[in-house]
Amino acid sequence: MIGEPRFVQERLGRHHDRASFSCTREPALHTYFTDPGRALRENERNIAAVYVLLDTAVDRRVAGFFTISNATVIPSSIPPKIAKRLPRYDSWGCVKLGRMARDDRYVNHGLGPILVARAFAVALSISESSGSFAMIVDAKNEILTAWYQTLGFERFVDRARTLFVTNATMAAYLRLSAAGL
Repeated sequence: MIGEPRFVQERLGRHHDRASFSCTREPALHTYFTDPGRALRENERNIAAVYVLLDTAVDRRVAGFFTISNATVIPSSIPPKIAKRLPRYDSWGCVKLGRMARDDRYVNHGLGPILVARAFAVALSISESSGSFAMIVDAKNEILTAWYQTLGFERFVDRARTLFVTNATMAAYLRLSAAGL
């Protein structure tokens, strides 16, 4: 998988060093993760599944993290070309990529695509045991919106900075990443 073998992914635990994590570009994400218990508490209560990406070359330092939770999407939010292929339900299950950040020490290391690829793998695993047709994300700004689109995400019809990516697109992205393309 993309980023192997330097980075390993684990579900957040008490043994992970959250205090040394630094994300000055996004203070809210820094606070969420380093707060003495917020990310850990949400993870333990299954409010959000918090995954850390550990750098095996540097004492398993937390290089980044992302959160995954469940959500639903209403059909009218999805472009008709995709919605017409799905069953006619009031809503569809999906996975939400919530918070995602990388440590300041990993600027220009290409960690964003690695974190997203890891989130895709988790989302596809979830879809095997719980109905889910896509992953959604709320981009903070237009720059991030454009970045997510380069990874295969599409805009919702009715929300400019909320995007989704289908399971098929996530699987194709992972296949291409594994092939080094």
